[in-house]
Amino acid sequence: MNRWAVAAFVAAVVGALVASFAPLGRSCTTRIGPFLGETCRSVSTFSEEGAWVLVVVSVPVLVALFAVVVHQRPARVASAVLLWIGCIVGLASVGIFFVPAAILMTVAAAVAPPPPRVGLAGK
Repeated sequence: MNRWAVAAFVAAVVGALVASFAPLGRSCTTRIGPFLGETCRSVSTFSEEGAWVLVVVSVPVLVALFAVVVHQRPARVASAVLLWIGCIVGLASVGIFFVPAAILMTVAAAVAPPPPRVGLAGK
């Protein structure tokens, strides 16, 4: 199992959770009348956009999971390319949260696999 691919998967999960549930903005309402005032609250993408955002952020997680499940270098290369495409396409919204996963998956695709271990019993 490639540790870099697993780290990329964990980074994708963390990115998805942060993009969905972290307080990333502020919503303010102003009341007019006898009770003048302004009320502000922190909002997350999930609270503003609804549950559909979970579908959007699950795509990079599934792409990273593919490289963990399939233990071959072409799978890691494909996952790295797809993660970078997702980061660039979604840069204005949630794409930025998956850049660490894309970097780690690129490293996973670039590193050579360790040589197989041969023990004393194998000789």
